[in-house]
Amino acid sequence: IEDVLPSRIKKIFEAKDAVDSTFGEEFNFGKIRTFFYKSDDEKRNSDLDKYFLEIVDSVFKGKKLDFSFLTKFFMKTIRREFIKDSFYLPRIKDAMMCTSFFEKLNLISFKEVLMEQNIFETIFTKYGKSLNNSATRGIFLLGVLTQMLINKQSSGRDSKPFMKKLKSLRMEEKDIKALLPKVVNKLEEYDSFDKGKKIIAQEASRYLLEAGHCWRIPIDEINFYFVCGMNLSEEIANIVYSKEEKG
Repeated sequence: IEDVLPSRIKKIFEAKDAVDSTFGEEFNFGKIRTFFYKSDDEKRNSDLDKYFLEIVDSVFKGKKLDFSFLTKFFMKTIRREFIKDSFYLPRIKDAMMCTSFFEKLNLISFKEVLMEQNIFETIFTKYGKSLNNSATRGIFLLGVLTQMLINKQSSGRDSKPFMKKLKSLRMEEKDIKALLPKVVNKLEEYDSFDKGKKIIAQEASRYLLEAGHCWRIPIDEINFYFVCGMNLSEEIANIVYSKEEKG
């Protein structure tokens, strides 16, 4: 990569430092490589070098990236881990760090929508502008509530049967809207639909109603916002519960 100005290098390191601080973990290009290495684990050699190098080139030259393109590859890796029920939460965090890094460098951008502040505003602000509309916030909070249910199932019976309801993270708008009552009903069955979870469910429901119909959000993006909520369920729990109540 030729003719990279020192000012650009400075911006890159500033973005990296900001991401490190937000996520409590060091960001590096290896996080990007996680999603742009092999299109299939069975392949002997990497076949995504071209995409990876193009993204690195964009970082140094300030060329715009397509968020829909990125989420396609984020979700491909996350789905593989989710289906195996292995490292899907760490992979989600990696994808969120990449998204934050690209946003801070203005390589991706999101439409600005004036939103009313609520109890979760610190989280929405902390993790960037992607959560700045009713649909994405509703999807995100539903992901939070779903992960809480999965945690409850795992602790109570050492299995996670509700994961099968998530369609291998290929949910469409209609699936998301149908999922909320299923999650609430299952939590009630476990006698676990307490005050904190009710707050999350109410806010998720309100945002999904505000979003209306025909979101025009690609499936990969819908599921990306959903898994971001799954990954941050602990941070949302810290808001709705005191330390003594959390669980």
